Amino acid sequence: MKALIKDGAEVRLREIDPPVLQQANQVRIRVAAAGLCRTDLYVAEGLLPSSGRLVLGHEFAGTVAEVGSEVSGLSLHQRVAVFPWMGCGKCRWCEGGHQTACPQRRMLGVHQDGAFAEEIVVPVGLVYSLPDSTSFRAAAYAEPVAASLAILRAGLNPHSRGLVYGRNRIAELTYRLMVLHGFSRVELLKDQKEECSFDYIVETVTQPEEVARMLRLLRPGGTLVVKSRHPRPLQLDLQQLVPKEIRLAAVNYGDFQQSLDLLRNPQFHYEDLLGVGHPLEDWRLLFEEARRDESTKSFFRLSDVWDR
Repeated sequence: MKALIKDGAEVRLREIDPPVLQQANQVRIRVAAAGLCRTDLYVAEGLLPSSGRLVLGHEFAGTVAEVGSEVSGLSLHQRVAVFPWMGCGKCRWCEGGHQTACPQRRMLGVHQDGAFAEEIVVPVGLVYSLPDSTSFRAAAYAEPVAASLAILRAGLNPHSRGLVYGRNRIAELTYRLMVLHGFSRVELLKDQKEECSFDYIVETVTQPEEVARMLRLLRPGGTLVVKSRHPRPLQLDLQQLVPKEIRLAAVNYGDFQQSLDLLRNPQFHYEDLLGVGHPLEDWRLLFEEARRDESTKSFFRLSDVWDR
């Protein structure tokens, strides 16, 4: 099968053997659509450490091609989406349903083979059924939606004045989800803002100069919500942070099933954030587009029905 491989410092499209089930609780999925995000670029560029030679990609949807002997509730050709993070399954975090906080957590496309390929094998616990009304392309966007939904766990007052900081699709997505969930005074960064004017700020970019500006925009006692997964350390000016008694809140993921349900909510408008699809052969073009423009999500199409 075709797969986009990160091998040392090199990224290339290769023909490799299809994956096979290694455990009774695994599922083999034929990928229909896969989204490209910053994390994939960080891994491809070597900014984010990865495990040896591996297939890139972690945002995807497709159909069931094979199930292990211990798998129930899934049938061949069933439409599915996949949450890309897995834990050890044994620690208190995993037992509490928070595998993304597991000290041994692993991510598809970073720590083991991902979805920029025709097929992938994953544990059944990561697999979610997909209704016919949700296209594969939309379902491949469920992971970014879940990441943005994490803002609901930050403990913010929905009636306080807030700002989603960034001019990109993640900022737009987060803003729309917050409005949908009752945040009545949240704004998007579109023009110059007055310093000390916001009760909270949600960051979607972590360049040092941008973070310094966020701290200036926050009121004393305000909250900076950190949600980006930038590979470099976040720099904070303590001369602003401490005197203003600014609080930090880091958020990771919301509920993946909730994100899939939202994709079918007619009040949630996200279609304009979804870009066109490209074959794997066009990966260089797609990577360049993603680096240059973050207004829409870039996709690989691995099936003729990728947008159905």
